[in-house]
Amino acid sequence: MNKRFLVLFVAGSVFIIIGTASAIYNTFPINVSLDGTVKPGQTDILTPDMNTNNSVNMTVEGSAFDISVSDPSDVLILAKKNISYINYNFSAMEQGEYNILVTNVGDSELQIGGHAQTKGSSTAFTAQLMLIVTGIIIVGLSLRLKNR
Repeated sequence: MNKRFLVLFVAGSVFIIIGTASAIYNTFPINVSLDGTVKPGQTDILTPDMNTNNSVNMTVEGSAFDISVSDPSDVLILAKKNISYINYNFSAMEQGEYNILVTNVGDSELQIGGHAQTKGSSTAFTAQLMLIVTGIIIVGLSLRLKNR
């Protein structure tokens, strides 16, 4: 058997397997940490891209802050001003990008903690498809070498 054929066939097969596994993994919600800090006078914008029923669990604590949460249709879900603590949980009622805006209006750093379930990005899906197509091309080239 031709050594080049075998190397190309295995390489192409690996590309196809990795691209397919990655595409399947991309369909499941991914837990993303929201942990961080916000300095006085600064704003943090969190934009989890969520499927229906994905959840967000977040805690914000500091001297004073404003927080607002809006859904993908820009409908305001939560708006609080000049508070020092919140533990907020919600589940996505519709698919899309939610907007969480935290503005530090106090004189000390805010501590943000929690997690959000997000879906994979469409850019990642494009890369996975390119990996699969590349694998198919390489396997096709290897089969052509086999016949020589």
